This record gives sequence, structure tokens and C-alpha cells, in this order.
Amino acid sequence: MKAITTLFFRPLFILVLLLLLSSCFSDPAIKTIKHTENALSITLSHDANYVLIAHSQGYVELLSTKAIENSSPIAQWQHKASPDAGVIAADFSKNSDFVVTAEQNTLALFSIKENKLLYFWSLNDIQDIKLSGDGEYALVSSRDKSGQYPLYRIVYFHLRTGGIKYGFYHDDIISSVALSENGQYALSGSDDTKARLWDLKTGELKYTWPHTGKIAKVALSADGRYAMTNTASEGIYLWDTKTGKRLYRLNKIRATVASAVFSADNRYLATGYSREEIVLWDTKTGQRQQTWRPARRYLWQSSLANVTTLAFKNKNTLMSETSRGIMQVWKISDKSK
Repeated sequence: MKAITTLFFRPLFILVLLLLLSSCFSDPAIKTIKHTENALSITLSHDANYVLIAHSQGYVELLSTKAIENSSPIAQWQHKASPDAGVIAADFSKNSDFVVTAEQNTLALFSIKENKLLYFWSLNDIQDIKLSGDGEYALVSSRDKSGQYPLYRIVYFHLRTGGIKYGFYHDDIISSVALSENGQYALSGSDDTKARLWDLKTGELKYTWPHTGKIAKVALSADGRYAMTNTASEGIYLWDTKTGKRLYRLNKIRATVASAVFSADNRYLATGYSREEIVLWDTKTGQRQQTWRPARRYLWQSSLANVTTLAFKNKNTLMSETSRGIMQVWKISDKSK
């Protein structure tokens, strides 16, 4: 009996010890709120004032991050009255006036100021979606199945009229897209191992950046100056969109980025991983600035949670959400002083 007890508690002891040790090498969060579990997707607004929670039952809730524990949702909506439906991607406009939500074959634009759904559209096989800074356009990764062979495309979609301004193409599934808030560039990453930067003023391809593996995540700074690309096999690359040159390979760790965001002043890039880790990078030097370990809801949980969304509240704080519904606020330390 003693041997069985020892065999049972030894792995548990090692797990707890590893968790405690990992927390010793991470700056603590200045705020932690556990508010939901088993969300299908979670998205923070760019100003970190709102959070959109997509539930597995098919509906979404819009909440204020300032009173997420004690307040009722600002709004709720659902694309389809079906239990197998669910929002897989969402994005906010620059000033949080609008939010767009996407299911696999539909997208909807919600006005936060008017507190109502404005437009509802159908597109095939949506993979990812981003909203323009003014809320007028959505950049949608989809697949056109109307022909003999599927076309993997991105459409720059006018949400008021349903018109497509541009269509951009890859040779395989387009897993991630990004928009600069100033409306200058669109960025796409595909399973065809290429990331492409598109000029939204002309609709022309500006640069193609080849990789050795499938692109997992892309991001653009608000002014379009910097681009980030990630593959599980290569880590993170930082690119200069003016010259097309690669600035840094930020790390060589084989890890998939689940979320990424640039600070408003372009000084930092924050990346969230599927292994419950957040890293803050200095874009000027390419060096790791800080590392944070998000909280677990239960210590005994063996499976890791994605850091699904990140947002800078200001120059000094970063907010994160994990797929287990834990919101945390982190203090940025200026280590250059």
C-alpha cells in the first residue's frame, strides 16, 4: 500500500514543484480574474476596455473588462440558432465602436455604440478575420469552393454593401491575417509556407516572405511599419515593411504563437503561446524584455491553455486572456533605464 501511495504522489509532487519553479522566473500579474471556462474563443479590444467571449453553445457575450466579475454582459448575440454553431474569430475596430464576429460560413458586424447587429453576411469556410480601424472593412480568410478546385483567398470586404474591394490568393489554407490600423497594409500567412504583404491603397502584392514551414500566426503594427510571422519550426521573425528585409529572428524555439500584438509606439511586441507563456520583445533590439506565466485554474490540470488574446492597456501594462477564461494584467518594466 505504501509503494502504491508513493507512486501516486511522486508525479503529483513533481508537477507542483515544476509549476512553483516556473512561477519563480516570471514577474507576477498585478491583477487576475477567473471569469469563465471552456470558451470557444476570447478576444480583447485593442484598447483593452472590452472582451468578447464566444461560448460553445453558439452565442457571444460582450463585457467590459473593468467590471467583468460583477456586471452583466453589455450585449449577447448569435449567428445561428444551432448548438453546433460557434464564433471562431472576432476583432474590434480601433476605438471599439464596432466588433466583427465570424463563424465558419458567416460574419456579423455589431455596433457597440448603438448596441445592435448591423450587418450579416455569408462567406465560405472562414479561417480568420480582422476589422479595419474605422470598422468599414473586414479582411477575411476564406475558401472559394464554387469552381472545380478550391481557391484559397483573402477578401477585403466592405461590410456595409457586401462588396469585395480586393481578393488576394495563396496556394493553400490561409491560417492567419492581419491589418494595420492606418489602412495601409494587409498581411497573410498560409500553409503554403509563405507570408505576403499587400498594399491596400493599390491592391498589389508588396512582398512575399518564404518560410520552411506552415505559417501559424501573423501580426502588423498599427502604423504598418513592422510585421511579425511565426511558424512552429522557425520561431518568430520580425520584418521591416518599408524595405522588406528581415530585422530579427526573435527566438529559435519551436513553438506556435497563439496571439501577438504590437504596442502603439512600436517599442514592444507581445506574443502569447499555446504553452501558457507570454513574452515581451523589444522591437529595436530583438531582445526578450520580460516573460510571464499565466495562471492555471487548477494546479492538477495537465493540458496547457492557449494565450488566446493580448492587448496593451497603455505603455506600462499588458492584458491577457487564456482559453480557460483567466484574465490577467501585467506590469511592463522598462529595463533599458
